[in-house]
Order: sequence, then C-alpha cells, then structure tokens
Amino acid sequence: KLIDKCTTKYLNNNIKVFQERFLEACSKSSRQPSDVLIIAVSKKKESSIIRNVYESGFENFGENFAQELAKKSEELKDLHIIWHFIGPIQSNKVNLVAANANWVHSIDREKIISKLNSACKEIDKVMNVCIQVNIDNEGTKSGIHPDNLLEFSNILKDYPNLKLKGMMVLPKLCDDLLHNEKVMRKCFALHANLKLVHPDANILSMGTTSDFESAIKCGSSMIRVGESIFGKRL
Repeated sequence: KLIDKCTTKYLNNNIKVFQERFLEACSKSSRQPSDVLIIAVSKKKESSIIRNVYESGFENFGENFAQELAKKSEELKDLHIIWHFIGPIQSNKVNLVAANANWVHSIDREKIISKLNSACKEIDKVMNVCIQVNIDNEGTKSGIHPDNLLEFSNILKDYPNLKLKGMMVLPKLCDDLLHNEKVMRKCFALHANLKLVHPDANILSMGTTSDFESAIKCGSSMIRVGESIFGKRL
C-alpha cells in the first residue's frame, strides 16, 4: 500500500522541521548529532508511512504494543529496521517482543527479565535492554525507584541473553523549563552512577517530542520522537 503525494509532502515537511530543531539543539549544546540516536515512535502508524520515514533516513523505530510490533516487523521485513519496544511488557506477550524487537527500554521487573531471557535463549538471540526508572516516583508510571537502580541492575548479570545498555526515563513535564531540566540533570547523574558499575550501559534514553531539546542539552543519548516526525494528522 502506497501513500499519496499529499501525505508524503506532509511527512517530508515534518521531518525537515524536526531535523532543523534537532541539529540546532545539538549545536547549542556543543554535541555531535551522531551522539544522539533518534527513535521514530511509530505506534498506531501504518506500515506504508513507516516505510516512507525509513526512506527519509530513519532506521530506529519505537513501538508500544507487542502485537502491533509483530505485525509491522513482518510487513517491513525487507527493510533493515531496528525495532525498539518502549511500552510496558505483559507476561503473555514476552515471546512476541523477544522475536521482533532489537531493544527493550521498559525493563523494571525480575519476572519479565527472567521470561524475556528464556524467550531470547530459545531463539539464540541477545536482546539490548534499558532499565526503566520512575525518576519522579509517579504512581501512574512504570519503572523502578531511582534508589534501587544499582541493586536492580546487578540482577541482569544472571541473564546472559539480555545485554544491559542503559536506562530509560519519562520525566514528568511541567511548564517550568528550568524545573524540567533540573530533573533531567538528575537523570544524567543517576545514569553516570550506573555507567561506573556497568561501563557498557552507556545509553540514556530520555526525551520525547515535547522535551527533546532539553534532553539533548542535559546529556541524553537516545530520544524517542513521534509527533515531531509523523505529525498530528497521521
């Protein structure tokens, strides 16, 4: 299924505007654009639209739902997409995630760690994982308490089919930019502590459409951007 010229034009314009903002944010923070990986969050987007974005130079895509990930992974298997699973993992969907994702950003329970490791072992795969930290300790969000990060990270040593690559955060946003950046710097400091113990865990997955410029300024190495790339319409 192909997308029409109007949709292509709309997407290309979104991407152009986003890339300008991204490059400016890197420049202002004296960071190399190659040091910040962009994940195009493609949940609820058609495979034909993802294909168009891929052809614009994006190869990392983020999905929140296991069945949707599996469907798109199959439909787009001719492309060299790196799939990131960024939503909470349900126990009964672990096998789907193991089979179709290259990265999992939402690790926060040992039960899921154990199941995911077993599922990856069965298909002879090593999965890149990030521990999700609930930095503001919000009741509505997944993730471990910041104080438990180092202890929790050591659990992964017992699961050889999972490779700890870093941590993922979803800071609570408010209208106060300085407050948001203060929280992000706290995330950066927490991640620095993780790297001391696990040097390979050098990824800080932080920043979305609404705050990626601040995230780049505060040291993020992976941003998860949906609306800025795909727009509100699609």
